[in-house]
Amino acid sequence: MRRKHAPFVSLVTQGPVLLCAALLCATAALAEDMPRQGEFRITYTSTTPVAPKPVMIGNNRTASATINMMTAVNESNGKLLHNMAGRCTSAPTVDNDAKTFENHGYCDYVDADGDHVFEKWDYPVQPLAAATEGTGEWIGGTGKFAGLTGTMKIRSRRLTTLTEGAVQVTGEKLGSYSFQNTVADAK
Repeated sequence: MRRKHAPFVSLVTQGPVLLCAALLCATAALAEDMPRQGEFRITYTSTTPVAPKPVMIGNNRTASATINMMTAVNESNGKLLHNMAGRCTSAPTVDNDAKTFENHGYCDYVDADGDHVFEKWDYPVQPLAAATEGTGEWIGGTGKFAGLTGTMKIRSRRLTTLTEGAVQVTGEKLGSYSFQNTVADAK
């Protein structure tokens, strides 16, 4: 005798197998998009629309805190920080007598899929100048960036702005990255 519902039973029993196959293909495609390790050269811009008045912390010494709006483009044709927007904290300290400054902060970048990249950066004490150098490290991410680690050199140049009170900076991040074996974090 012939079964009337055989196609339905077949779909129910094979549906999970087909779903797993589709997920494996999608995971393989993601792995091809984002190599597990590599080098990068990222150009970025930073804008602080209204710089706060710094706090005096001594004779001719000041400190402040800002949140900067960021954009980033990966110049090495990679997916890491390519066409991503972000926000960074910034905590500069300036010594006007010694003509030095230092700055430390964290960044959170996000891509079009909603996956985040987290960065920690530091500019050690150095001469107060328009061009400065610091270091940074990737400290993780979510989604396709989960388990991200790496280090970088950061070069920055403060620009002359046409908007009174704003601070604009451009620069580049040069370094390498890798992914630790981890299960992707939730977004």
